[in-house]
Amino acid sequence: MSVRPRTVTDTDVALLRSLERERSVVAASREVGISRDRATYRLGRLERAFGGPVVQSVRGGRGHGGTRLTPLGDRIVREGFDSIELLDAQPVAPLSRPNLVRGVYRRRPEPAVELEGGFALRVAFDAEDGETVGVLLDPEAVLVARARFPSSARNVLVGTVDSVRTGPPPIGRTVVVRVGTTRLRASVTAEPVRQLHLRPGARVWLYVKATALRRVGGPVAPTRGSPRS
Repeated sequence: MSVRPRTVTDTDVALLRSLERERSVVAASREVGISRDRATYRLGRLERAFGGPVVQSVRGGRGHGGTRLTPLGDRIVREGFDSIELLDAQPVAPLSRPNLVRGVYRRRPEPAVELEGGFALRVAFDAEDGETVGVLLDPEAVLVARARFPSSARNVLVGTVDSVRTGPPPIGRTVVVRVGTTRLRASVTAEPVRQLHLRPGARVWLYVKATALRRVGGPVAPTRGSPRS
């Protein structure tokens, strides 16, 4: 039986493929839309899940150092996660459940998905104009702030904290934010929760890169109501 459904996400796949090109955890995490710490945590999860390191650090030399895929990581990228025998695999902590929303795709004036509540998410994928699409957003790709600041993120959303839920370390906390009639999850470590005074009722800004929004097929649950844990 494949363990992919409970250990591997689309973000993990994108992270390994980006590392294959960039050979830098910092650059790869930036491209995927998550922090360096989150990227390192994900790589550690994959190592435990598949029984061996998927990346290795290389110093100096003609390649000027960096991070490269191991033979295991390379095989995973080229042949898929299901091709690996999990003889030494170990249990891993679950990640936060991803955000799944549904809306109408619009090509102009720029690619975006219109959601209930009168706002839209700018995206980097293509679809038919007017088509109803499902969109997946990793909670780790959502940056939470208490004020607006200059950013390259294409999506800056104003919302209100609905709840703060405790998760297993190092995931920390899941902050549920209501934006219009939609609730979105953001993974935040314990320290920012304390420093930013993130509590129910607090007004916050969410920053999301267009490249962090991924189209998913099949029916998607409606955006109304509280997200399930």
